[in-house]
Amino acid sequence: MEDPTVYAAAQATFNDIQGTPSRQERCIGAVPYCFILDEAYRVIMAGPSTGEDPLAAMYDATSGVDALPGPIDRVVRALTAAWRNPRTASPATAAVSDLQVTVAPLHGYDGRRIAVFVQRAAG
Repeated sequence: MEDPTVYAAAQATFNDIQGTPSRQERCIGAVPYCFILDEAYRVIMAGPSTGEDPLAAMYDATSGVDALPGPIDRVVRALTAAWRNPRTASPATAAVSDLQVTVAPLHGYDGRRIAVFVQRAAG
């Protein structure tokens, strides 16, 4: 069972990196969206847990339930490729379509996790 504080820690990390989103930004299209991945890039948590997945159109027919949408998965793997050890792991951001993808390392008693934040790119 995953530690329920992992999502809270990820959200705090996102707020530190990006600044706390305004109420209006939080309501538009249910983005930003957060994923917590294990070291094998499997989704172990995703949120917000209410409403439709704003990224549903990005999944293909063969996507697993514990997988990121293909375009986001490729960017996350590229952004985390240099994370060989905890000292080299640092937040990074890239654009995918009209979305901004930010990754950040999380560390806990279960080992390393990867926080992935997806939000609309600043227009």
